[in-house]
Amino acid sequence: MAVSMKESRPYRKMATTCRTRPVSPKRIVWPRVDPVLLEGGTYRVGLLRRELIDSAARLWRLGYPELYGSPHEFLLDPDEYERWVALWDQWEEDAESKVYCMAVLERVETGEVLSGSVLTKFERNLQVEFSFVATLPGFRQRRLTDELRRFARKIAAGTGAEYFTTFCETWHDITQTWCLKGGWKIAGIFPGNFVRWNGDNEEYRGCTVHFYRFAQGALDYVTRPEEWHLAPEVQKVWEVLAEVNGGL
Repeated sequence: MAVSMKESRPYRKMATTCRTRPVSPKRIVWPRVDPVLLEGGTYRVGLLRRELIDSAARLWRLGYPELYGSPHEFLLDPDEYERWVALWDQWEEDAESKVYCMAVLERVETGEVLSGSVLTKFERNLQVEFSFVATLPGFRQRRLTDELRRFARKIAAGTGAEYFTTFCETWHDITQTWCLKGGWKIAGIFPGNFVRWNGDNEEYRGCTVHFYRFAQGALDYVTRPEEWHLAPEVQKVWEVLAEVNGGL
């Protein structure tokens, strides 16, 4: 049953500085992207297959163990994957129903997952988040992971999402530099945003740097600063961000 909004009114009528459009159903479906062979077939970049789940979970335990105890701890546990992550083996069903999509770089001969990239969809917001990238410690800073990032970007672009977001740990400025060089805009720094593991039986609240970018003409529908109502302190923050980002 459709919700009736006849008696409802916005708190403040907005969108005087941007376009509007009719409210319509929104869907994000993960596109089926064929795998890519690298270095004469030694390595393969592709979407996660069921047979790689154990190796993928091991990758996250070794490459991003800070997720332990956090909302994304499921990436460390192979038993959780079929519930959350789209699998190549049942793509027609999972592409629509699963919230997460994982691209992996594997060594073909052994089936070992060397690196992975996770995307998250927020369907009703037409949004895809580039959530995590991890690489086995002994395989980091290799050019092969560049191909993995290109593959993940191809998946995201194929969803038709109009708003992309990502966040980077404050202990990993390499990914921050990737975003800045890749044309992402800084949204802000979120202190204590996620619970993070610190080894042994310790945890802390980690701080993250958040970025965004628009696609599919979405910027046309974004309200402009002229109609915003910001507290003076928030206005100062926005002025700094606008100067760094070059506007919206």
